[in-house]
Amino acid sequence: MQRREFAQAAVAAATLGNLRLGAVVALGVQAAPSALAAVGTTPAGTNLSGMEWAKPGLRIGTSTAPNLHFTVPRAADVVYLAACGFNKNRLPVQWELLQPMLHDTVANAAAKAAIGSPGAFHAGYESYITGVLDAHAAAGTKCIIDNHNYCRYQDFRFQADGSVIGLKASADPLLRAYTTDTVQVQVRIFALAAGATLKQSHFADFWTRAATKWKNHPGFGGYGLMNEPHDMPKPGGIIASNEEVVKGGEDLTIWPAFAQAAINAIRAVDTVNPIYVSGNQYGSAMVIGTKNPGFPLTGANLIYDVHMYLDAFSNGAVFDYDTEVAKNYSAGFGAGPIKPSTGMDRIKIATDWASAKGVKLALTEVGMPIDDVRWQTMFAQAANYAHQAGCEIYTWMGGNHWPIHNYAINHVPGWHQNRTLEPSVAGPLKAAVGIVQASLFDDGPGYALAGTPLTITVYVRGNLAAPVALTVASNNGGTLSKSALLIPAGPNGQDTFTYTPASNRVATLTYTSGGQLSGQVPPPRKIFSLSDPVAYAATSLPDAARAIMAKYSACKWELSDGYTDYLQGAPAVAGQPVRAISDSGYGSSPGNAMEMINWVNKANGGMGTMSVPVMRVTNGKKNSDHTVQDTWGFWCKKSVSKAGVQPNPRNKVPYNITDPHFALVAASVPGLYNAGVLFQASQTEQSYTSELNFTNGFPGVKWVDAGGQKVELVSPTKLVANTPAVLAFTSAPGAQKLRINSAVVASAAATFAPSVYNQLLIGWGYLGYYPRGGFKGHIYAAITGKGAPSAAELAVLEKYLGSTAGITLP
Repeated sequence: MQRREFAQAAVAAATLGNLRLGAVVALGVQAAPSALAAVGTTPAGTNLSGMEWAKPGLRIGTSTAPNLHFTVPRAADVVYLAACGFNKNRLPVQWELLQPMLHDTVANAAAKAAIGSPGAFHAGYESYITGVLDAHAAAGTKCIIDNHNYCRYQDFRFQADGSVIGLKASADPLLRAYTTDTVQVQVRIFALAAGATLKQSHFADFWTRAATKWKNHPGFGGYGLMNEPHDMPKPGGIIASNEEVVKGGEDLTIWPAFAQAAINAIRAVDTVNPIYVSGNQYGSAMVIGTKNPGFPLTGANLIYDVHMYLDAFSNGAVFDYDTEVAKNYSAGFGAGPIKPSTGMDRIKIATDWASAKGVKLALTEVGMPIDDVRWQTMFAQAANYAHQAGCEIYTWMGGNHWPIHNYAINHVPGWHQNRTLEPSVAGPLKAAVGIVQASLFDDGPGYALAGTPLTITVYVRGNLAAPVALTVASNNGGTLSKSALLIPAGPNGQDTFTYTPASNRVATLTYTSGGQLSGQVPPPRKIFSLSDPVAYAATSLPDAARAIMAKYSACKWELSDGYTDYLQGAPAVAGQPVRAISDSGYGSSPGNAMEMINWVNKANGGMGTMSVPVMRVTNGKKNSDHTVQDTWGFWCKKSVSKAGVQPNPRNKVPYNITDPHFALVAASVPGLYNAGVLFQASQTEQSYTSELNFTNGFPGVKWVDAGGQKVELVSPTKLVANTPAVLAFTSAPGAQKLRINSAVVASAAATFAPSVYNQLLIGWGYLGYYPRGGFKGHIYAAITGKGAPSAAELAVLEKYLGSTAGITLP
């Protein structure tokens, strides 16, 4: 189960170069938490991943910045989960970040000043954990603190005089000390043999301090002793068995001995709170009873902590159903393909053991890949069985660290149609634990000539106790394949219909419903069959522009749709932060909401200098203010196709650099020397990009492909300060253009090497794992899509965007 270690290593590879119930509650996840006081009794929730992601860069660089290399869950994350009925979560933390120096370290004054005192908890990181517990207490829920270190500790090598060769203390108090000599970093591992570098006393000291600190906190829900012990040293060894010349043969008694020592230490301080005990071989549910000598251990209120994933090898790192079936193997059982009951069959091994031993069990990691409904069938069977067996369930992975959003297995909410979009895994989890709560959405294309049917999908995120009937109607003719829709009971149900427009029409489809979801239907949906959308601008500029957007399945984000948060947010008014903008164009599809959100954690002011955009109203037009230094803008983070892992991601951006594509933004700058990114389509982990930007006040556009080719176009004139303008680019093989207020001001004739994108950003950029500065101005609206609109079509789009900023273009 190395999915997180694998992902973190990939992130670190680049960052180092630059120094994861039984109650029935109210319907509709926008409900106030106070209306959801009754939460279930059997714990269920998610892993609030994020605080453990900095591990690869510890001690060997400055890759320890909050919101960049790791992210602390926001209080809003916790409140939202409670509003959904989930009553307990698991918080993975990094041992080294919390306790940067082991208790018996002999360090000199310089090392102590840079790293911390022996044994002491880092005040900042400790406060982050307390803040998460505070949020749980305020929401009426609980949180497990999980030591997410795999029985290892990444440390400096201290010299005899207590020094560390090459030790550097950052001038930024948020960044941790590091050494310029990577040889001076070691990975300690639990061992029982003479010469062990990570001992039972270290582990007991850590948990004694943690218990003393948090045992009485009202949001505290238990001690997760150690995440996924694996590849322990061989008998008599002191290094990981998978690092030996002859691999394997680990001493399975090491972890139980350490776990018992920690239990004893905790119980000397706290006799009440639960202790979660993982097992050898990554905490696998299939070997809890066979690979952990001495289990069950001695102690009160112990809960055995197991992990289980649905893929062939149960490692949670691959997500294509057919690929996994073709492997003809199933962890825990051997030869034979995975099947709908695989997850249930695997967890049953653990629950049978727990029942025989009279102990409690928690499934603290389980994931549901999101690209194929067959995974949901498997997950639902496993979750239903686990809950019925009295097993706690925590999905992998929630939280708000940037790599997690729209990852192939996630429990992270999004934003769609001006509402929080519940992650798909929450539906079957709610169904398993008895939570009835759901929201309705729809998606589909919006443009077709007369006689061409369009398929629209109406779908639920969450869980329905009974079927929901809806009626759909058109206000301007056309043919519906059916007007009565029925969303089935259960998790994530959907129904589809087709609409065939009449000739040269603008039609609006509206939904009505009674019963469970009365008043929560999807918004009205416009469908266009205009033969000449450009000419229609004389009748209705907004409808002509929307018809063109629908023709190219383009996304549109208007700040008039700006909300305070993507978690139960409200329409932002002047002076409030803006964290969410829905795609009000036609770029979204079922399972692929083209949201623009901001998830940076600014709690207590102790997580970095970055700022969140603020809503302004200028001449009656809403716009987001990015003028504060280091404002992080809006991000639509998606996935890339990866053969054998995720070949067909549902979450993807509309184009890559080789595709014909276009982008337009209505914006203004306060001065004549602004610099930075206005809009960017790119890949987070690489340098590929298509971006609108400013250089020394001059608007421009830049493309960079995988071959290193860079094409830059720059306007010969600057924008007038504080005067909105529409900036646009188009790109097709052999033809690139920069447009300012509908005029072509620069062009090129490049052909780009294949370069895959996985994100869209507004007001800033993100390349090579690092943020790129924003342009420090104001944004009114943006449009982007795949294809090559004509000059006349672009002019309509530009004129429409101009109207959102209060300007009239020709």
